[in-house]
Amino acid sequence: MGVKICFSLLGALLSVGTTATATPSITNITLQLPTRIPAWTEPLSPQLAGFSIEMDRWLDFAGEEIGKPNEYFNQLLKNLGERTGHMPCLRVGANSQDRGSIDLSVSVLKSDFPPPTVNVPNPEATRVSIGRDFYALSGNLPAGTSFMWGLNLRSLNKTETVAQARLLADTFQGSRANLTKNVKLVNVEIGNEPDFYGPTRFGVQGPYGPSWNVANYSATWIEFAEAVSQEIKFGNSESHSRQPTFSTGAFTGFMGPEWAPQGMLQAGILDKASVRSMTSQFAGHAYSGGFDPRRVVNPGDLMDKLSVRANMTLRTDGIAAVRSMGLKYVLGETNSYGNHGQPGLSNTVEAAVWMTDWLLLAASIGIERVHFHHGLGFRYNTLQPVSGSDDGLNITNPHILPSYHALLIVNEAIGTSNRAEIAEIATTNLTLTAYGIWEDGRLKRMVVLNSAVYLGNGVKSSLRVSLRGWDERRPATIKRLDSNMTTSFTGVTWAGQSFETISGRPEGDVVKEAVVGGVFELPASSIALVTFDDTF
Repeated sequence: MGVKICFSLLGALLSVGTTATATPSITNITLQLPTRIPAWTEPLSPQLAGFSIEMDRWLDFAGEEIGKPNEYFNQLLKNLGERTGHMPCLRVGANSQDRGSIDLSVSVLKSDFPPPTVNVPNPEATRVSIGRDFYALSGNLPAGTSFMWGLNLRSLNKTETVAQARLLADTFQGSRANLTKNVKLVNVEIGNEPDFYGPTRFGVQGPYGPSWNVANYSATWIEFAEAVSQEIKFGNSESHSRQPTFSTGAFTGFMGPEWAPQGMLQAGILDKASVRSMTSQFAGHAYSGGFDPRRVVNPGDLMDKLSVRANMTLRTDGIAAVRSMGLKYVLGETNSYGNHGQPGLSNTVEAAVWMTDWLLLAASIGIERVHFHHGLGFRYNTLQPVSGSDDGLNITNPHILPSYHALLIVNEAIGTSNRAEIAEIATTNLTLTAYGIWEDGRLKRMVVLNSAVYLGNGVKSSLRVSLRGWDERRPATIKRLDSNMTTSFTGVTWAGQSFETISGRPEGDVVKEAVVGGVFELPASSIALVTFDDTF
């Protein structure tokens, strides 16, 4: 597979002193590069971009039998792992984890699904029977894949939760560990969205009354964690043990301020030294809203720069509190619009622009990992792992959605050094967003996004970006996310390659564009990865 280097004609003209006159579709803008690495950069985890998988659909992703993996899904994971040197982390659980129960008469999994409705076109199972080989399917994933497995808390049946922990332990640490020797159990999560176990402000009421609050949850979680730790060998959160650690929280984020990580910490969830030593992270959940079949879809709403920041920065106090206790903060479940996505926004190119911004903004404020939720046919999936998934794209075979490209871009931006740091770079335009990535104190790469909308009418608008502070002696190249328009479902390429293939492997040559004169154009609803030559 070749690499093509293209030279921008515009950049060449500007570099020899020719004045380029802006047209109505082109806006000239200067992007000031930082004069030094900002003091507030955050380390970039090579596993920043993760997956969350609805447990009732685990077989569609992992394969239906031990030793018979889903090769398409595995290839898409490998594409991501190649870019950072680390396979993504998969969280398996979510709503259906709290509807699961052990049934060893079942070989793998038995799920009972309700009929679809207008409001819930892809419903989750009401009951999940966990069979003998259920957790062992983890070994079907590519070598190096890490897992956060979820256990049932909502039933408040400690015997059931312990039974699940026992089977999970036997799979990863006991008699069947040979089946999972090439993958890793890194976190165990007890319960999903416990802030919805009691009364809520959203018309959905849990099974428990007003006495179920964050203090009650914290005491209950400690009790269940101690019981689970009798079955699973946990590592010390402050060491680099290969044993798993607990992930706590999994709050929806919709029930703040009552259900916030600060309340959990103040209620003493980490007060027991034995539990604290086994707990390494808090997981929050985050969505930009909820699916509504009556919604008037306005392209641009999802990727709007102000909206993205308003939503993400709600979490800054919680992040600070969690990190002050020595825990990592992750988004254990997130995506565009809750209840499986909003057609016309979640399954278009707009979602790729939003997801890239969401990931990098999360990293820049101290979030360690971001797990994007997936089920079967969900509109906000980055991919559909099996045939027959109705996600609005009218594609019958397994396929990617436009947002999969965001994972490629972000992982490529992170790189393989394990030393990358990130900070957002200030811009003077509400549709222009930029992030700098430093290694060893030097600006190495930059991700630049244009969230302007283009719906196919007239000339596509573009930003003409001039890099101020760029040393022209240091060569730079660009890779681009290209598409027809904001609402495109298909026809998307990254760096000239198409990943919309039957195998999941890219087709075509990698295309890089040389930056000449410190100037490049960035069309509406597109993304550029700028890489600076490290040899200078």
